[in-house]
Amino acid sequence: MKKYFLFVLFILLSFGVIKGQNLYPPLITDSSQYRFEKKDPFWKHTIAPAVLVGLSLASWEASNDVRTIRNRYTPDFRSTLDNYTQYAPAATVFALKAAGVKGRNKLGRSVVNWGGGMLVMGGLVNGLKYTTKVMRPDGSSKNSFPSGHTATAFMNATFMHKEYGHINPLYSVLGYSMATYTGVSRSLNNRHWLSDILAGAGIGILSTELSYLIIDSFYKNKGDFFTPFDIREQMETPSFLSVRIGQAFYLDDFKSFGKLGLEGALEGAYYFNQKWGIGGEIGFMHIPFEREAIDLFEWDELPPNISNQQLDVQSLGFTSMLVGGYYTKTLSSKFLLQGKVLTGIGTGVGGNIDFVADREENGVVSEIDVPFLEYSVGTSWVVGGGVSLTGMVAPTLGLSLFADYKYANPKAKYTISKYYEEIDDKQLDDDRLPISSLTFGLKLVSFF
Repeated sequence: MKKYFLFVLFILLSFGVIKGQNLYPPLITDSSQYRFEKKDPFWKHTIAPAVLVGLSLASWEASNDVRTIRNRYTPDFRSTLDNYTQYAPAATVFALKAAGVKGRNKLGRSVVNWGGGMLVMGGLVNGLKYTTKVMRPDGSSKNSFPSGHTATAFMNATFMHKEYGHINPLYSVLGYSMATYTGVSRSLNNRHWLSDILAGAGIGILSTELSYLIIDSFYKNKGDFFTPFDIREQMETPSFLSVRIGQAFYLDDFKSFGKLGLEGALEGAYYFNQKWGIGGEIGFMHIPFEREAIDLFEWDELPPNISNQQLDVQSLGFTSMLVGGYYTKTLSSKFLLQGKVLTGIGTGVGGNIDFVADREENGVVSEIDVPFLEYSVGTSWVVGGGVSLTGMVAPTLGLSLFADYKYANPKAKYTISKYYEEIDDKQLDDDRLPISSLTFGLKLVSFF
């Protein structure tokens, strides 16, 4: 049911993008009144929700992998802050209006827009929760899909973007940052699957956009106050903040790097002119290892019911902080090509290396898992670079396809597992663990 809904919603949103038409005819008033500009067609506002719903559908099979990563690195994470950050953007909007900061609309109309978004979002979220009946990751209830906290957070973030994003894009950055934290926190709290969070974000954005479409159509204009900003105008400097996630491919000869990894990062740059800037990123890579077949015991010592001996290496986490130069080429008013060369430091999060084998008893085969070694990864220099193609989906918001390369060569330290308390000297030889990765993925970019 959940997968069927995602597929249908993605097709409908995509159809709206392809077949969209201008719903807002130009309206000119006399010189004593405001001059109304032609609005963007509504289909443009469905691009981001369509992408998020599509990603939710595509991530269906990856949800368990994301939960495994969460259990690997932050199994004890508990936070109630997301109960409040979901409402923080809307609270900020009303605080700004109470302080006299002029946005897109007056207070009364803003309340109507916000209330309409809440009604649309609440109806969609609750209707789906109790028809799809998806079990939560923690097994507490069957109302996981979609994430209501995330939908509320992105609905409120889009509300903040609509009201104040044209005044200063940092308002949009603040709103979507709080919404992103809310979504990530729902995963870290083990309350939602990845597909729940992505669908919730799409529903939240779409709910606010629908509310503004209806209210603006009723008022026959696009707001109480106006701005001359036009996305077709070339931005003076493409300074930005972004969040990205991608699939990593490991290029080393080290045969244990057999599986695809996951990389995420926060990135930003300040530009001195239209082409050149400096910036950096803070990123994290999850590096899984393939099990490696071994002959740990001599055959004459191996019990006859033991077979398929392997080493199971726990996944490696690698955090990096990089700085360097950025270059941007403006392809058109809506597309940018960016490149970067970075360097910095990185450090790893080690894990366990266990001996696993199949054991047969009474015709039943089961897997045994015996602690063997532990490994830790030191700090090393990291070099890298990348390119990205960004398409603007809003005046200050872009969506990028990126390809990044990184190389590091940290030292790995191996010790005998603490399980073997009778061994005094557990230290083994150190070795290098080269990490050479190529990552492809998506990046959400806010320009300022």
